[in-house]
Amino acid sequence: MEALIRLFGDLCRFKKGPEHVPSSANLFIVLLIINFVIETFLGLSVYAPWPSILLAGLSVFFLLVFTWFWLMMFKLGNRFLQTAISFVGVSLFTNILCFVPVLFLWKIDILSNDSYAMINLLLIFWVLSIYAHIYKKALNVSFFLGFALAITYFITFNTISINILGV
Repeated sequence: MEALIRLFGDLCRFKKGPEHVPSSANLFIVLLIINFVIETFLGLSVYAPWPSILLAGLSVFFLLVFTWFWLMMFKLGNRFLQTAISFVGVSLFTNILCFVPVLFLWKIDILSNDSYAMINLLLIFWVLSIYAHIYKKALNVSFFLGFALAITYFITFNTISINILGV
């Protein structure tokens, strides 16, 4: 467990890439379930239960489909499991260590609405940078192209979630 926490911490600090992540379907499933629960919890702070559940599922599903598509385009499909575990692990790591505490501080009125929004914006930029790093390593592309893919994923996911769920 400690090794996984260190690994995902190193991914978040750009010290390691998806090639350092174990290729384990069991690990992927466990991380996916835990991440789904945490993302649903985060969604409940803003949305009703059903949209929170759908958003949590849709965000992971779309990220995995988007990643699979680009890995196939680059003929690197054999890297999918490690890349998927990297994304889910980073999402879980940042959600638990950053987004949940910030949400808690906002809910108990330590953070104002403006501070909460600014911190979330900075955290989202950081997560997109981590995603760019993962795409860079997984696809053997520049950080700039990885960041463009991360931004494309983010904008597309937000557009889809607005059109499907209205949130």
